[in-house]
Amino acid sequence: MRINSVQYHDKKQEWKYSPIHFFNMTLLVGISGVGKTQILKSLISLKDIAKGKSQDGVAWEISFSNEGAEYLWEGEFELLDKNSFFENIISDDEEDNKPKLIKEIVKLNGKEIAKRDEKEIFFEGKKMPKLAPEESLISIFKEEENIKKAFEGFKKIIFRDHTQKEEITFRMLDLSKIKKKHKTLSDIKESDLDTILKLYCLFESQKKTFNLIKEGFTDVFPQIEDVKIEPIKDDNVPSIFSESPIIHIKEKGVNKWIPQNRISSGMLRTFLHISEMYLLNEGTVILIDEFENSLGVNCINVLTEDLMFENNNLQFIATSHHPYIINQIHYEYWKIVTRKKGEIITYDAKEFNLGESHHERFMNLINLPKYKKGIVHA
Repeated sequence: MRINSVQYHDKKQEWKYSPIHFFNMTLLVGISGVGKTQILKSLISLKDIAKGKSQDGVAWEISFSNEGAEYLWEGEFELLDKNSFFENIISDDEEDNKPKLIKEIVKLNGKEIAKRDEKEIFFEGKKMPKLAPEESLISIFKEEENIKKAFEGFKKIIFRDHTQKEEITFRMLDLSKIKKKHKTLSDIKESDLDTILKLYCLFESQKKTFNLIKEGFTDVFPQIEDVKIEPIKDDNVPSIFSESPIIHIKEKGVNKWIPQNRISSGMLRTFLHISEMYLLNEGTVILIDEFENSLGVNCINVLTEDLMFENNNLQFIATSHHPYIINQIHYEYWKIVTRKKGEIITYDAKEFNLGESHHERFMNLINLPKYKKGIVHA
């Protein structure tokens, strides 16, 4: 999937933004509180709507593509007058309490293929029987040929947060069966396995790609000599869970391997993120809030130079206000985020004369009136 542009209006929370056009790599920059995180949350909200969830008082228009199909999807939910606390604990079975769609249109390659209003639904020009009024057309018709690629596209939007240390998961596995089923890189990438199991399959059968990940990791941490993925070998772990693979690293001049639970959080999240750049399916849209907190500044060089801009099959939308992060990503990918009351407004950094060097552009950015002021209440 590739998100081309989005506009979004949350009538309940009284905030909105006009169309934002996204690049393969988009860095949302701005002072705290201007709405950078809200933009990411709106994309997650659209993913939920595509899966069938209703959203009170939300209106949107999104242009995106997936597997050669170009879609335009717009819609609007009614605004219910309910207490926001109790709204969140209403049972999913209470359909009368869910906001209903009052309009929705899906276009494929410029042609309208599905449409609804408060009373009727049409699909490919034919009037449909009464269908769930709170469920999006993309969810309702997800098995239909003209809608399926749209539905599958939204499944490729993921939010990545590596601020938490990856815990070891003990589980009953048949590693020989997993290895046999996932031999090729394509098999591994397209599987539903988690990152650790994908890495294990890669380590066992795709050493060339695994070594590329290892090289990227050792470029960031040159004290690391080797990396391997193998089952837990610990007498304290019940034998039934002894086939749970984990990451091990070996430092230069040290004979003993360091297991995953003793690897520093910074090292571990860097290794996992580099790994995901090679293991994610083509067309994945990766959302990262506060780049610097999630990954650490020592990971940025590898990601920006070796992975992000060379892998055109992935799309990144990230937020940051850290000078090092902003300096490492070319200013053509910056979106300056500001806010006037409840309206979030974005600008392409290349609209402004920010200078020639990285440092000059960053200094001019933080002194730019639109950036400095950030939030206008009047």
